[in-house]
Amino acid sequence: MVHGAETAKVENATVVADGESGQNGKVMYCVVGGAHAFILRISSFFGLAPLRFESRSHGFSVRMSNPMCIYSYILVTVLVICTVFGLVAEINVGVEMSVRMSSTMSQFVSTCDVLVVVITAGAGVYGAPKRMRNMLKFMESVASVDTSIGAHYSLVAERKLCAILLAILIFFSVLIADDFCFYALQAKKFDRQWEVVTNYIGFYLLWYVVMILELQFAFTALSVRARFQAVNDALALTARHVSVSVEKVKEPTPMNMFAIQIGERREQPQPHPVIVRNTVSGEPKLIVPPCEAIRRLASLHGSLCNVVHRIDNSYGLPLIVILISTLLHLIVTPYFLIMEIIVSAHRIHFLVLQFLWCMTHLIRMFVVVEPCHYTITESRRTEVLVCRLMTSTPSTGMLPSRLELFSRQLMLQSISYTPMGMCTLDRPLVASVLGAVTTYLVILIQFQRYDT
Repeated sequence: MVHGAETAKVENATVVADGESGQNGKVMYCVVGGAHAFILRISSFFGLAPLRFESRSHGFSVRMSNPMCIYSYILVTVLVICTVFGLVAEINVGVEMSVRMSSTMSQFVSTCDVLVVVITAGAGVYGAPKRMRNMLKFMESVASVDTSIGAHYSLVAERKLCAILLAILIFFSVLIADDFCFYALQAKKFDRQWEVVTNYIGFYLLWYVVMILELQFAFTALSVRARFQAVNDALALTARHVSVSVEKVKEPTPMNMFAIQIGERREQPQPHPVIVRNTVSGEPKLIVPPCEAIRRLASLHGSLCNVVHRIDNSYGLPLIVILISTLLHLIVTPYFLIMEIIVSAHRIHFLVLQFLWCMTHLIRMFVVVEPCHYTITESRRTEVLVCRLMTSTPSTGMLPSRLELFSRQLMLQSISYTPMGMCTLDRPLVASVLGAVTTYLVILIQFQRYDT
């Protein structure tokens, strides 16, 4: 763990990224720590980050690993095959003996439920090597922001973030275990408990892959959003130096380290700092003229925009599959809950389970959408800050021209996550999904009436 201002001190790292090269063909290396190392280690176990980790004094050096790529492919292939064979076996049992498929409609719905998890996990794992290679490349831009604006690191915030990630995984594990045991006990009535265990164990393990993939994307998006927020804070500080009050003074925002360092093995110039912080009070101080600060902040903002586009391209297909998966699960799970209330014996345990799954799928959708919404909000804040500076600063000197260039850059570089250009990840998407869920639920219930 290392303070953000100490980013440049990791000069003795010698682990390289397994043949990954920069623009000049020079070998790159990367060191990560804190919550980022935590999520990457978990992702690696489930095949979503085929990286090799080596402990260092400031964290873990990471590089692409061919053995881990092979492990990832074998893991997801075996799980997918087991899940598909289990699904076919469960369908062949028939509606009379199945514990999850008690009618023709529930067979169709359960099949969609299983297959969408299979597709999501497959898209996540098979595309993981490319995503990790892109991550090692764009982390250089993120690390340069930390160095330039004096990243304010908080060990407390870092631990809280790890605790939140761990709490989500524990809750999901308990829910998975409870759901698994419930259906195994239901199958005991037909003396099929071990058949159900073998038919569905691959399906439940693939659920972990899906959940880790979503957390991985959310963490990445939130980390980049923190850099946009830091750039905006630096912009507001610059405005105060030219006696322009654009917003209320805020406390320095803790910034969790997304990358400790990434670079070429040979010496290369470090980014010039724009802001330094008092080692005692943590108060930020602008150390360059406001005109130069605006130029450098515009450059950092442009680099972060490129990072967003790279993340968008890397996670494009998995995000689309995740959104489709979430939509289908938000239809399937309430369907089973409603049908249990209407036509069954009101099994309390089953009702509670389905309610918890509904909440889980809603949380999954917000885990993906909210980090993107926060990033878009920060981009709008940047536009407001630049606009107020343009209207409040004197019309003479270099500062107005720098602000004019920054404003043109903002018009040409939009910040949003649009996976494969099919939708924009923002809160209006949540409203659209909930409207679609309501419509399809009504249709499914009507079909169920004719089916019975």
